[in-house]
Amino acid sequence: MARFAKRAPHAASAVPSSDVTCAYEAERAARIASNKARMMRLGLLDASAALSQAATAARVAARHARQRRAASPLASAPRRAAPRLPPRRSGRLTGAAPTASLEDESWRAPAAVDVARAIVHPETYTAEHRAALGTSRTPWVLFVDGYDASGARIYDAQRGATCHQCRQKTVCKHTSCGGCGELRGQFCGDCLWMRYGENVDEAVAAGDAWRCPPCRDLCNCSFCRQKKGWPPTGTMYRRAIREGFESVAHYLVLGADSPGAGTEEEKEAAEEKEEKEKEEKEEEDTDAPADAPATPPLQRTRGAKTYPWESARRVRARGEAR
Repeated sequence: MARFAKRAPHAASAVPSSDVTCAYEAERAARIASNKARMMRLGLLDASAALSQAATAARVAARHARQRRAASPLASAPRRAAPRLPPRRSGRLTGAAPTASLEDESWRAPAAVDVARAIVHPETYTAEHRAALGTSRTPWVLFVDGYDASGARIYDAQRGATCHQCRQKTVCKHTSCGGCGELRGQFCGDCLWMRYGENVDEAVAAGDAWRCPPCRDLCNCSFCRQKKGWPPTGTMYRRAIREGFESVAHYLVLGADSPGAGTEEEKEAAEEKEEKEKEEKEEEDTDAPADAPATPPLQRTRGAKTYPWESARRVRARGEAR
């Protein structure tokens, strides 16, 4: 059978197409008339006409406003041009001289103040501080309470309590001050032992009779020390134990009364001075012979030149090599 062969007409197509079209158009016209009559009864035609007129009036008013603005003298006046800045150019490419150099360091920003070493007030302690130092009858075992089987500390934001010293929420024993009764009276066992030489079990057993280090004016946490104008102590526990003190608080309060006490800077300066004096003495004993003239040890003469930076040993060695 051919692809484009004409098919036999269907039985329903026996009705002339003109009659079907006329019947559809008549039904459509009747439906439109019925809808218009219903809209007239509801007043929708009048509302639609009013909305259309309002929209047309708004468009006309906007067009007239644009025309008036365009015809105004202000619109025809030339606009003031913004001041034009000179374009930025690289000084390295144009060959311009630099504004600052390594010799002139006035362009540098001022150095930041080291808050940790900025001591506003001198750190002093009285007999009351020495009398307020805590003691313990039994030692406290570090890194056990509040740690899991693997040795990691247990932190819990819901069940843990915050330590005033380390400011960590841990699940372990904490103290409660009978004086202030505030959060600053909570110390974990490890911080209370390392920082103040007290056993948390004894502090808890004392009840309301126990007073926290802030109430005794002994707190050495960073916040409390900075409020007094003192620098933070950092990790000072090992040094305190190495020098024979029970805790950091004992080191700070009793350290001023012990021999060789002082700040880190003072101790380092004293050690450097002692080493320097020792080296100079050894150099004088080694370089200067018994019959040597009274010549400064750091200034020797070789011909017509003087080398003030050379020691006598190097000058003598160079002479022997010649």
